[in-house]
Amino acid sequence: MSETEVAKVQLREHLATLLIPRLAEGFWSIQDSAKQLCERNKQLEETLRTFQNMLTKIPDWSDTTLAEEVERILKVSKCAYMDDLLMGVFLAYMKSFAALHYRGSSSQVRVEFERPNVTKFIHELYKHSARKLWQVAYLFKTAGVPSEQQAKNRQEIEQVIYKTIDDVVRSFLPWEVIAKSYFTEPPAEEKPAPPPASKSVIFEDVPEDEESEEEEKRPRSLSFVEKPEMDEDDKISVTDLDHKAEVEIPEIDLMTELEGKAEGDGLVLNL
Repeated sequence: MSETEVAKVQLREHLATLLIPRLAEGFWSIQDSAKQLCERNKQLEETLRTFQNMLTKIPDWSDTTLAEEVERILKVSKCAYMDDLLMGVFLAYMKSFAALHYRGSSSQVRVEFERPNVTKFIHELYKHSARKLWQVAYLFKTAGVPSEQQAKNRQEIEQVIYKTIDDVVRSFLPWEVIAKSYFTEPPAEEKPAPPPASKSVIFEDVPEDEESEEEEKRPRSLSFVEKPEMDEDDKISVTDLDHKAEVEIPEIDLMTELEGKAEGDGLVLNL
């Protein structure tokens, strides 16, 4: 297991330790409310169905109800850094995906991500858990159930809540951005276009004419071939044909082209 995966597991487990028992208490409180309502109406046999109906109302909790529940969870858990811990969990998940699927060459990846606050995350965790617990509502039954079995049922309820954490975290991840940043091939670097050919003068030797004795007596001459036709300002004057023109080629540091990455808004993940 890589270091990134270890960090992801540790952060998730710590978050689960703080939240799962508190959410389980919340669901048991809902079950108690259903039981009390059925007792007042003398319909104890409807306790299970009433509890299931209350679970379906969780997505529609008012802001006041949700705020009170979040305040209770934070107070009981005694965690003053819940917001930072939640941010760490999301970063760990995204870096874990990068370690497995990243196909680029850069050591940093910028991801646009709108992180949910603690209230929104807890509400989403409640909704996912409620859908799962609705199917196994019998685990909350206590009448006529031995204490040993009740203890096992409580553990199973917490396991159901625990299994929803991964789904909730993934539901907030920016999958489209992750796919574009991690899973696609980086664009090929475009080669710079060659510079346009400059106007120049070509010097050519005139071959000897073997059939003419006069040509043998003459020294070899140089003819000037102009290519292409130049303006007055572009003409080159030749002063000494015995010396070759020296052109200094500046040294180019290729590494400077890789420096200076611009940073915009978003998260920068060091891979």
